[in-house]
Amino acid sequence: MNIKNCKRCGKLYNYTGFDLCPECFNKDEEDFVKIRDYIEKNPQATVAEVSAATEVEVKKIMDFLREGRLILGSKNTNITLICERCGKQILSGRYCESCSKELEKTLRSSLNDGITEKDSRYEKLYIRDNQKKNY
Repeated sequence: MNIKNCKRCGKLYNYTGFDLCPECFNKDEEDFVKIRDYIEKNPQATVAEVSAATEVEVKKIMDFLREGRLILGSKNTNITLICERCGKQILSGRYCESCSKELEKTLRSSLNDGITEKDSRYEKLYIRDNQKKNY
């Protein structure tokens, strides 16, 4: 059994893969539904208006957007996010599509380079281990 402290309230709970206890997790889900429903009904609302109407902190609304859980439509022109890499306006997440692709490409090439080096080293060790066993 894995017991952790809740990231938000500090209460001990049985860890199930989330950093929040079940009560805080359920509260987050309720807040998310309130925000999503309000934005669907009022696409021209600002973050401050959404916060006031739903009684949810601006930070939590922005976190939902950054996590990609809450995705804005083209009608939501008064809520904007900025790509952390190039400064372009985006609808959700942390990076625009072109920056995401570029970062993914860079990471993949770095990972592939590292794997190639590791494989060749392990092959040599494997052969050496087999030679030792045969003698």
